[in-house]
Amino acid sequence: MNNHFFALFGLPISFRIDETLLKARLLELQKTHHPDRQDGDSIAITQNASLINHAYDTLKRDDSRAAYLLSLNGEDIDLDKSISDWDFLGEMMEVRIALDDTDDKASLDKMANEVSQTSQALADGFDDAYQAQNWTTARDLAQKLQFVGKLHDDIIAKLSESLHQNNDDDDLYV
Repeated sequence: MNNHFFALFGLPISFRIDETLLKARLLELQKTHHPDRQDGDSIAITQNASLINHAYDTLKRDDSRAAYLLSLNGEDIDLDKSISDWDFLGEMMEVRIALDDTDDKASLDKMANEVSQTSQALADGFDDAYQAQNWTTARDLAQKLQFVGKLHDDIIAKLSESLHQNNDDDDLYV
């Protein structure tokens, strides 16, 4: 297997990627490296399949792709370091509190949209900082992307839970 995830998928090392191409390459790699289509060391075959899936999961998300790009450049995010932007943290805590306080689908949709916009702005800033090799700013923005990515995941999970509960409610009236 290739020495970094971008090479594995035949993509240039860049924050901005063609997501359609990434998905197409994943399907090609999965087809080529599927355990049922391989002869030989089953452990190595399983490890290759696992590596392909891990690489895809890393590259498909802005937050993990940003952290991965930084690590390729020897600029790992210090997970023990707290985000020092108090305005950002205050905003995100307000969203987190609102998330905990609502089950309303319309509110959750609005929240998901707002967090997606915040994530996009952070991604744009990261891309600029990464290209300029402004590592301090890039690390700070990557850390914020991870924070916002987790928050977005939690909103989507709650939306999914809300939809599932609504579907269960429909069963009561059958």
